[in-house]
Amino acid sequence: MPSISIVMPVYNEVPVPGDDSFLSRIQALLQLLRQGDELLLVDGGSTDQSWPVLQTLAEHPQVLAIQGNKGRAQQMNAGAEKARGDVLLFLHADTVLTKTAWQALLFKLDASAWGRFNVCIDGKSAWLPVVAWFMNHRSRLTKIGTGDQALFVGRKLFDQVGGFPKQPLMEDVELCKRLKRVAPQKFVAVASPVFTSGRRWDVNGAWATIVLMWRFRFLYWRGVSADTLARLYADTRQKLPVTVAVFAKYPQAGRVKTRLIPMLGAEQCAMFARYLLLSTLDKLQGVNVALWTDGGTPEEWATLLKGRAIQCYVQPEGHLGVRMRAAVETHLNGSELVVLLGPDAVEFTASHLRELIDTARQQGLAFVPAHDGGYVALACNRVVPEIFSELIEWGTARVAEQTRAALRSKGLRAVWLSSQLDIDEPADLGRAIESGCVPVDWPVRYSSID
Repeated sequence: MPSISIVMPVYNEVPVPGDDSFLSRIQALLQLLRQGDELLLVDGGSTDQSWPVLQTLAEHPQVLAIQGNKGRAQQMNAGAEKARGDVLLFLHADTVLTKTAWQALLFKLDASAWGRFNVCIDGKSAWLPVVAWFMNHRSRLTKIGTGDQALFVGRKLFDQVGGFPKQPLMEDVELCKRLKRVAPQKFVAVASPVFTSGRRWDVNGAWATIVLMWRFRFLYWRGVSADTLARLYADTRQKLPVTVAVFAKYPQAGRVKTRLIPMLGAEQCAMFARYLLLSTLDKLQGVNVALWTDGGTPEEWATLLKGRAIQCYVQPEGHLGVRMRAAVETHLNGSELVVLLGPDAVEFTASHLRELIDTARQQGLAFVPAHDGGYVALACNRVVPEIFSELIEWGTARVAEQTRAALRSKGLRAVWLSSQLDIDEPADLGRAIESGCVPVDWPVRYSSID
């Protein structure tokens, strides 16, 4: 019997430390594999904890973890290139392949065939069974499947048609059109369903999503390019008003607040960093928060955050400007405005956040400078490359000055609000305690992470 390589594109599937739903799906999938089968997990540059989780999963002898470029077509082609199976099965990360569906595929398995499964959609809307019924029947009639239906194709046939086209949308439709032209009689529709997430129907509304998908299919049929459709799709996605991205190192002794070590000692510096982070997160309750982490394992962050439902991302390599720009670019995909905030901005309150947001909405770019020459927060509604430049001397007292100069050189305007205290030096901590921004009993607050 032909061997099967399951190829799964992955992007930010482990947003909250301690969330093991993705891991549970993978473990269930591994139970289905026979000798000679394999699972290829292709990460598309995840900024959360997905890649470390994939690396752990790759310790299994039938799992291969691959890093590639973002985009399902590119990721699935990258997985197919490394696959050794006779048949390629492309499974989305939010789609569940049940034992019944797997056995139904094995019963019909032919290394020269291609096809898809029926699909059931898990979600809140009562219309989702109707959506799935139309998807399955339309696909049976047209021999055009979608990624949600878990496409499968023989290795040689996949290579013959050139794999997935290098396009940002409708790559599944285009692959099926190519397969239909060269092997129409080899199409197989597996009646036993896979189960896929209905989150996009739940978030955007069932009917709105149905109309949108049919509109896009019609436009693609009329010859509108996939690139144009991808831009249209981005414009139709509902965006959150604001995302606050908090940057933090894992509070490990000797690695955080090192300039305070002569005053506090390494262990108490780590405790203070933990206090600053957790108190900042608690001040941001009710706001969409993303935590950009540096160091620490997913398990350590899950323990530290104590059940707080906060999406976590991993800071990329590079200077601070590179890391901040990555956060802005990431969150502007789903938010109208992005705020960047450090956890040691002890004077920063909810009212300051509202002022910063209101200013950025009117002007596009706003900063809260720090007394020491940097800044404790910024808000923007677009990427402004000049403020993330490598020419800025990050970590020095010249950051704000150089940022202003970079903006002036390009004729760009930003609003600078009242300066605030952040804590880097022993004198900063003394002033913070005197002003009441940091309570005297801070060592006992958030002191336990058990």
